[in-house]
Amino acid sequence: MKKLKYKRNKFLINRCKKQLRKRTRRKKKNYQISQSGKKLELRKKPEFRAIEAPVNLTLKFEHSEIVLQFIKKIKQLGERGYFIDLRLEKVEIIAEGAIAMLLSVISDLERQRIFFTGEKPKNENAKDILERSGLFEHMNGSVSKNNKISKNKILKTGNINTHQKELVPEIHNAMETIWGVNARCPDLYSGIGEMMRNSCDHAFTTKKATLWHLGISHFDDTNCCKFSFLDNGEGIIKTYTKKGFLSKIASYFKDNAEILDTAFKDGIRSKTGLSWRGKGLPTIFEMYTDNVITNLIVITNDVYLDFDRKISKTIPTSFSGTYYFWKIDKTCEPSFFE
Repeated sequence: MKKLKYKRNKFLINRCKKQLRKRTRRKKKNYQISQSGKKLELRKKPEFRAIEAPVNLTLKFEHSEIVLQFIKKIKQLGERGYFIDLRLEKVEIIAEGAIAMLLSVISDLERQRIFFTGEKPKNENAKDILERSGLFEHMNGSVSKNNKISKNKILKTGNINTHQKELVPEIHNAMETIWGVNARCPDLYSGIGEMMRNSCDHAFTTKKATLWHLGISHFDDTNCCKFSFLDNGEGIIKTYTKKGFLSKIASYFKDNAEILDTAFKDGIRSKTGLSWRGKGLPTIFEMYTDNVITNLIVITNDVYLDFDRKISKTIPTSFSGTYYFWKIDKTCEPSFFE
């Protein structure tokens, strides 16, 4: 792990102390309880720790392990009470899903009074993608003049009742990018709604802790939109474990990846004979089987699923939360109403 020079470390600490005085009136104690139930250390003299991002910051299966390790390191340092300096200078390839996951982790830790600073990629293409992603609508940071006008958005909310007024216009915009028509898409709205309900009802230990992000990136030249939905809750597998359901069905499957893959395809009842409520997962998968969306990817706990590429694997670095990625382009079935 890269160490900061003394002068830079001192500058960053002094800058964040000013923000800290404005944003917190905490009692004198050496920890607080985070949303995950872990003890989060509160340091009287916070230190910055630098974390260097991988060159390929994408969640494609071949690169997901090193990116998930990067995300996990950020979480671990934040839970230990360190402020974090994100070093993205060496990033050459960056994708929308990884940006949304990064923002989700940052937002979660900022609520625990952890401060962030960092450097953008030196690679111009990677920097442009980062600036156009919508990330800097939620974080301090300059955006170059060429990237200030962008249809890309990352919606952030923790209340299931507030999503409609924010989500509906963005779905309309997506339909316009893909099909050239500013229109409704009930199937897409329903699928995203299930993701939100799962986050609000099952992913977090308390309602107050609920926080999810939805990233939407537009590509006018190819008539395509890419979507990322994620939360930093407990994850689908851990939720099943806590509710005692996993212990009832584990013997029927070889691993968690097979359990989750079957849950999306709604085959658990037929395979086990046990009563099964899918928690909305089959509704999400139905968007894919009906070709409303394509390229569906799910990462949660120790499971990675890529339905296009038929990847269903357990992974060594677990992600505490749930991540969905999909896209809609001209190869999909039109599913909109004016």
